Amino acid sequence: MGIKSRGFKAARNAAVSGAAVLGLVLGATGSAQAAVDDQNRIVSTDGYEVVVTQEDTFIQGVPALGGSPFNREFFHNGRGTANLVGADAADAEGTTFQFGYQFAWAGSIDGAIGVTYSTPGLELELSAADGPTATVTDILPQAYAELELTPAPGIEELVVAEGEFDGDFKSVQFSNVHGTASGVIGAVQVRPFVRAITANGDNVTTYGKPWTV
Repeated sequence: MGIKSRGFKAARNAAVSGAAVLGLVLGATGSAQAAVDDQNRIVSTDGYEVVVTQEDTFIQGVPALGGSPFNREFFHNGRGTANLVGADAADAEGTTFQFGYQFAWAGSIDGAIGVTYSTPGLELELSAADGPTATVTDILPQAYAELELTPAPGIEELVVAEGEFDGDFKSVQFSNVHGTASGVIGAVQVRPFVRAITANGDNVTTYGKPWTV
């Protein structure tokens, strides 16, 4: 299991994406058991231990719409977390959370890879008096990122989405993140990552295993 914070700020900053996750967060009577796929950590210049984790990762390649032999499609589900551990970590401000992919390809003809992230955003707040409440922060927040491919084999990194958070904990659920590749020759390998960058510029990244689509 990854490290989890029990502080109030940690609960306030826990974000989930996708309506299907609402029941998991609000309706569970016990803690959800997540499979930790990969994890990395550093000690920042502020003295915090910064831990990033990916859990329940699943990337599924699907037949590309249109049937072109030069196109690929995939969907990504999973969870990414960033946790700051140490004295006064709950008071930390301005940490950046990123998620994205490394892509590898054998060759392309005017190729490109695009990733779309579109889902309702929910924030969970805990109150001793009123119990848990959920707030819809965006109806359909969207992020789109694109990478142009070289004709020769290559490996490139693409940050799909990022945002700052305060406190010692951030958790983001990925639900049906959609990736498309066009003009590629052969298979495409996809390696997801989660990264945390502190306000001082210290950064730590955890990379998952490569998936072939």
